[in-house]
Amino acid sequence: MGYYTIYTLCVLNGNENIISKLREENEDAMYAIDENGVGRCMAKWYKHEEELKSFSKRNPDILFKLEGEGEENGNLWVKYIKNGKVQVCYAKISFDEYDESKLK
Repeated sequence: MGYYTIYTLCVLNGNENIISKLREENEDAMYAIDENGVGRCMAKWYKHEEELKSFSKRNPDILFKLEGEGEENGNLWVKYIKNGKVQVCYAKISFDEYDESKLK
């Protein structure tokens, strides 16, 4: 088995054609995202962080944004990768407080 995630990768500054190069170098990336960085389907790309950090070291001026939606409810995250470093941001789900004036 394994854990499946839908990935979306974009380039926030630079040439988006670099995604095709990443896919050529990483077989799991090829299955996880298409040449535009869009998630093809739910995939197992366990080494995404390691591979993107390594790839970004060779392309140090490019800022990548990888979004993930795991198979469990609420498992949403974003990772920013630049020059071999990563910032991980997890979704925070919140609800408004009860407000009687909003009852309809």
